[in-house]
Amino acid sequence: MSPQRTFQFRLRSSHAAPDRATEGLVVEFLTDSGQWEPQQLSLTMPGFRIYLIALLLCQHVYLVANAREKAIPLQQVEADFVVTTSSDWIIDSVDGDFRIRLDANASAQERNLADADAIAYMQERMKLCPISRNLPESVHKRIDLTALS
Repeated sequence: MSPQRTFQFRLRSSHAAPDRATEGLVVEFLTDSGQWEPQQLSLTMPGFRIYLIALLLCQHVYLVANAREKAIPLQQVEADFVVTTSSDWIIDSVDGDFRIRLDANASAQERNLADADAIAYMQERMKLCPISRNLPESVHKRIDLTALS
């Protein structure tokens, strides 16, 4: 078995009322030296890293869009995203842990919209992101979504 490569990212975004648009989006990459480095897309960034960031951001866009569709009072999104590849850069697995924090100023009725069924719906919808859907069936894909209180 050939050695694997591991790519780790984390994401944070804010979503203020009333429109819950994405603000303050930060994507960080864990460097070989163990430091988290903010990512700014550029022509000098390795193409494979751009692809992985696109995969992460596609999940995020679907999460935010579906939260908006369900009228969930999203305040913040945090995610840990790990992709492993073979030594020749073929993706073996994608593991994403997404956490949402609801707006504490929203009414109890609004906050209750983020029930287990809504979270499960949003999690399934995230898997429909076109970039994820274009990964081969052989790739292990795990996307989890949790609502934090």
